Amino acid sequence: MNNDLFFPHSPQEATLVNLLRYRAIQQPNQAPYTFLIDGETEKVSFTYEKLDQKARAIAALLQSMKAFGERVLLLYSPGLEFIAAFFGGLYAGATVVPVYPPRGKQRMTRLQAIAQNAQATFALTTSSVITKLGQSFKGLP
Repeated sequence: MNNDLFFPHSPQEATLVNLLRYRAIQQPNQAPYTFLIDGETEKVSFTYEKLDQKARAIAALLQSMKAFGERVLLLYSPGLEFIAAFFGGLYAGATVVPVYPPRGKQRMTRLQAIAQNAQATFALTTSSVITKLGQSFKGLP
């Protein structure tokens, strides 16, 4: 494989997706992101290769749902899952809209307003967030 294909040769080619792909090939075992639990204690980290794999899996799911060019809400708490979803959305050709998961009734209206304003057609989140929000979504469009 010609690794030079992923190296940006012009400003138009210098995208986050191309950079991640290039790093996954050139520095697969280096960790670009580490999540710190309390600002000091390391929780987990991804290598470029692992991040690329996770992002591509998310992109494949989004592409299978025809999300190219669509807006996708990212309902994630801070962490590595958000980063993988962010890159996955970019890989899929979607416009990602990061939104902190709502808490309580007031924030649910905020989420609805953001989704409506962004004209989002898809949302990605974790199973723990969807479990917490499960009851809040009942009866909502």
